[in-house]
Amino acid sequence: GSRGTVLMRLALQLDWVQVTAICDISERNLGRAQRLVERRGQEKPVGYGKNEEDYKRMLESEELDAVIIGTPWKWHVPMCTAAMEAGVYAGVEVPVSQDIDGCWQLVETCEKTGTPMMMLENYAYFRSAMMVMNLLDLGLFGELLHCAVGYQKDERGVRIGPNGELSFYGEIKTRLDGNIYPTHAIGPAAWAMNINRGDRFDYLVSVSSRSTQEEKFVLEKFGPDHPAAKIDFVTGDINTSIIRTANGGTVTVYYDTESPRPWDPLLRFQSDKGLFMGSMDKIYIDGISKVRRAYEDAGPYYEKYDHPLWKKWSHLDVAGLGRGMSDFLCVQQFLEAARRKAPVPLNVYDAVDWSAITPLSIESVANGSAPAK
Repeated sequence: GSRGTVLMRLALQLDWVQVTAICDISERNLGRAQRLVERRGQEKPVGYGKNEEDYKRMLESEELDAVIIGTPWKWHVPMCTAAMEAGVYAGVEVPVSQDIDGCWQLVETCEKTGTPMMMLENYAYFRSAMMVMNLLDLGLFGELLHCAVGYQKDERGVRIGPNGELSFYGEIKTRLDGNIYPTHAIGPAAWAMNINRGDRFDYLVSVSSRSTQEEKFVLEKFGPDHPAAKIDFVTGDINTSIIRTANGGTVTVYYDTESPRPWDPLLRFQSDKGLFMGSMDKIYIDGISKVRRAYEDAGPYYEKYDHPLWKKWSHLDVAGLGRGMSDFLCVQQFLEAARRKAPVPLNVYDAVDWSAITPLSIESVANGSAPAK
């Protein structure tokens, strides 16, 4: 559908990318994607869409270097597994798995086949997050002690169709209480804190507020007599999880999609030398900032310390395609790794660690916010 098309259009910004096959069970979406490829001057890709498992036939029939997977969550594990077993790099949308068993399946398949997979987490490629990582790499921001991050946006009713039907995301909210969409938030923090590269997540505790906003929205939109008004949503309106790392760092992760609020990823990075406040786009670095203990606008820091990847691709106009440059860099980095048969920047261990926050937060909430690891 729409997300898969966005990712394909971003891939086509690279003149060395050839789209030779597309799999989609929607004939309309498949045809649209094929036409987009033809408009780029390439041959019409072979279409696959006979049934939900026709992706297996595509992997068997085509000579592919990489696949990009933009399907509902339940297909991420089987599709990634099939791709890796076929020796094809797998780039997959988020989260990679909703349960621990799926996480282990991906790790074991990746290690067995030696074929990389990458979760396409665009928040990790946000300009602000990457600028902070560049400051860390340059030794100007010291050592991170704490991050506060969040997936916070008003999604009331987004997962409910015009007739009251639930999307796969909406259906999950009737069954699970915890942080059910953690990877956008945790990605920038995990990367900046060197998780799986010198540090690791140790355990988390999680607490959820009561669930009220989605049911109120449905009642107001459809009325008390509509079948949708009888749906019982169990996911707390706001979930807060705290993670401790093995080296003593901490991360606060917020999940808040039911509040009437603007979008805010938060992106607060606190080190032993200063603080970056993503929501405010303010920064303070002890010994560098002009006024002691006073925030500065981050603008001059972007000009001086922008991440090399953002500098390299700043000429490219990808506005309007998903989240623009952060989405493009995610896709570009994955495809460049596949092109060179090299390791991916965000590997299977990152994918499962970030995704495992969902089942662990559910476990913690169910056990009175007891630690889960």
